Amino acid sequence: MKLTCDELDVLLPEFLDGTLTQDQEGAAAEHLATCDQCRLQVSELEGVGDLYRRHGKLTLPDDARQRIRNALGVDKE
Repeated sequence: MKLTCDELDVLLPEFLDGTLTQDQEGAAAEHLATCDQCRLQVSELEGVGDLYRRHGKLTLPDDARQRIRNALGVDKE
């Protein structure tokens, strides 16, 4: 099974989670072996995942949250 860039894009969450079927995993690996653009995208997404795992969920101070809400025109609930 050969994948296009768009088809791989749909499978990326499962690819990064390691939950693809064996056939899908092989097709993704085959595509990535020949596609610089998709390899870059996977690398960037892995980097985001690494940052999240290292730093966890970050929270903004209340004043920063309120400034953002004000800038977006959203009233505080």
